Amino acid sequence: METTLDRISSTEGRLKVTLTEADYKPEVDKKIKQYSKTAQIKGFRPGMVPKEYIQKLHGKSILVDEVINMVSKSVNDYIANNKLRVVGDPLPDNEAAQNIDWDTQKEFTFEYQLGTASDFTVDLSSIPAITTYNIEPSEEKINEAIEDVRKRFGKDAEVEEVEKGDLIFGTLKQESTEFEVKDATVPTDRVIEDSFHIFKGLEKGSSVKFDIQSIFSNTKDLGFATGKTEEEAAALSGEFELTVEKITRVAASELDQELFDKALGQGKVSNEEEFRAEISKIIAENYARESAFLLDFEVEKALLDNISIELPNDFLKTWLFNINEGKFTAEDIEKDFDAFAKGLRMDLIRNEVASNNDVKLEYNDIVEEVKAEMRNYFGGYAYEGLDDMIDQMARKTLKENKDNAVRRYTDRAFGKKVREFLKSNVKVETKSINVEEFNKIAETVYA
Repeated sequence: METTLDRISSTEGRLKVTLTEADYKPEVDKKIKQYSKTAQIKGFRPGMVPKEYIQKLHGKSILVDEVINMVSKSVNDYIANNKLRVVGDPLPDNEAAQNIDWDTQKEFTFEYQLGTASDFTVDLSSIPAITTYNIEPSEEKINEAIEDVRKRFGKDAEVEEVEKGDLIFGTLKQESTEFEVKDATVPTDRVIEDSFHIFKGLEKGSSVKFDIQSIFSNTKDLGFATGKTEEEAAALSGEFELTVEKITRVAASELDQELFDKALGQGKVSNEEEFRAEISKIIAENYARESAFLLDFEVEKALLDNISIELPNDFLKTWLFNINEGKFTAEDIEKDFDAFAKGLRMDLIRNEVASNNDVKLEYNDIVEEVKAEMRNYFGGYAYEGLDDMIDQMARKTLKENKDNAVRRYTDRAFGKKVREFLKSNVKVETKSINVEEFNKIAETVYA
């Protein structure tokens, strides 16, 4: 068996695999012999079926399977042994394969089109310094957060006149149909800006008419207001009338111990000064996560900007079209190709970094990735035994491997581990800024 690669360019080539009868015949004969011992065919005793009879019945299919398996192994071995940076999958020359005469041919040749990434190196010491941000909450942001907490733990109070953010309760009906909902609820904070004037200043007992589809930006909000499903809400049309029966507004809680305990936990703070300090700390922690996310983004951007990797673009577009089997048009693939290529280059860089620096993934790294997702699901809830339960659920998720869970969480854990290595090995400079400055930077980066 001979395997050769004919380079067409730095990123494409044709891989040829040639098999002679001496390569495959021993295995084919071995399989036929095994079949003769295990086959149960009417007229023959078990284990006594002549090899010639098996050859006549199954010889061709055994030959085809063995040749295809040997070719596939040869392709994979050649790629691994020569450390080719293959992107996509080898594309077989189907026309040539279809012309094979399996009844008479003794020698077989298969050809594949290969796409590879160009050679590159990752020198982290040459990457320019990257800035990360220590974000200091401003008094304005602290005040905003405190007001939000006061409203979140506030109590509903009935008011006389509608303002933005109020809930309107009443009867919604349509004269031209028999439609009538006696417990309609309009959350005015969800009403689109151009339509809020319809409700502003309404009082109990007053009525207002409007086009039902002009109030909310989506059918989910309209469904909530009318008590209908999203599908039913989407079908509503025309002029409706709302008669106001009650208006409620959340009255902000007082800055007292009851609020402190509800918002932060029993006895964690005992006065307004301590409360403000804790809120400031929470804001800083939240923005620290955003700053860390931005640093991840900036590190990857710096690597992509400073490491040149050429890809076989035309090959990849053909490969994407083929593997998606008509789900996407060539135009769809062209539109999204730049983003795909960027992700592929980053994957190549991660793999190179991991390979060159012995960055290895342990099973517990994967378990921790599942547990992190589950902790987010439980949010701020905490009770005795929760950690043990999450650990058991995570391990069960990986064991069951539904929807390819192992691969999914392995990819995430690997990406996280490489990112942590990169952040520890590139030059990072820390700068202190306020929230408003950070938001402007983030908007520019993600634009």
